[in-house]
Amino acid sequence: MQLQDITNILNLQGIIVTNFIYGFENRICIEVEPIEYTQLCPCCKSVNIIRRGSAGIRRVKHLPIFQNEVILKVPKIRMSCNDCNTCFSWQYSFIDGKSRYTNEFKEFIATKIPGATVIHCAKTLKIPYSTVERIYKNYIDYVVPQLQEQVILESSNTNKLVLGMDDFAIRKGHTYNTGIHDLRNGTLLEIIPGRKLEELRSHKNVNTKLFELQPFAIVMDLAPYYHTFAREVYPDAIRIADRFHVNGYAMEALRGVRKRISSDLTPAARTLLKRNKSVLEKRNEYLTLKEIDILKQLLSLSSDLKAVYEWKEQLIVWYDCCSSIIQAENLFDKWCKQGHSLNIPEIERALITFENWKQEIINYHNCRYTNAAVEGRNGKIKAIQRRHYFTRNKHYYKGRILLECNNHFLTA
Repeated sequence: MQLQDITNILNLQGIIVTNFIYGFENRICIEVEPIEYTQLCPCCKSVNIIRRGSAGIRRVKHLPIFQNEVILKVPKIRMSCNDCNTCFSWQYSFIDGKSRYTNEFKEFIATKIPGATVIHCAKTLKIPYSTVERIYKNYIDYVVPQLQEQVILESSNTNKLVLGMDDFAIRKGHTYNTGIHDLRNGTLLEIIPGRKLEELRSHKNVNTKLFELQPFAIVMDLAPYYHTFAREVYPDAIRIADRFHVNGYAMEALRGVRKRISSDLTPAARTLLKRNKSVLEKRNEYLTLKEIDILKQLLSLSSDLKAVYEWKEQLIVWYDCCSSIIQAENLFDKWCKQGHSLNIPEIERALITFENWKQEIINYHNCRYTNAAVEGRNGKIKAIQRRHYFTRNKHYYKGRILLECNNHFLTA
């Protein structure tokens, strides 16, 4: 291969390849030198420069070529300025001072870590752990502020913006964070420490651009502090109770009836009911023929169980089939009245929640969005926390989550 072709493959500005050596253990050594003879003075920008020879060779690691490790041999050229008497070395655009890795290789390292761990990346690339950690932290400091600004700008330019708000645990039952998501563009906009109303309010001055957005709707669960906060910062947005959280209350009523009637059943029937409880919770339209036969046996065990199962399925039909907000409101009222007429304690307890949050539940038919994507992103965050890298450092913990959750936006 001609040296000019190797120069083109490297695609590094201001240098040419002078020699090419294929070493042992899949290592390629490439000797390079600057195209120009001198450089401008970094202090006074003078062109009156004297070249005073070389102080040795720098060995710099670059991107691999055909799965071969690439080492660049870069000369340390000493120069001095006749105008200001400054002595300096040649400054290469593709490498920082005293660094042993090119800028392209550092970026390559940083893009290998999302979805993995630092120690795995260090072993794969045969680089010290501390070096990979330092490079990735510098990458987070540089990229994440720009990335967060871009995703918020994209949200501000989105027509009928829909936000999602949900919490995720750092330590289950003790410490939580709140994530604010753009459901239309599929991005994570911000992570707020805590989930209490005072903690949410205190964050309004931290990221003012986020709270200048004008969303059409906000999807969240039925936590009162989220609805109060959304009403304060986004007063014109409609608030939507997340469909799957609402379904959870009907499912809890079903589980409550199942547990209550179990004590009155024979041991064989009790075993059948407990073993096939997932059949009761599965959507009717997704049941197999075998599961349909099992379902018939289960519903024949108790009239209350049959009634609450049918009531639960009617809520799913209501979510899927209502074509307008007026129809949704009328059918929701009928569904609630039917629940009261059953005189089942578990349903009565669930209906208290449904009637208290009636408007937020019905608003789903104004904008059919759920927090399903948010829950998936929360799963990714939990995976990051299990890898336990940067978790204790709040700055890099937040930066890594924002980077990994918005990585597709960065690529685009």
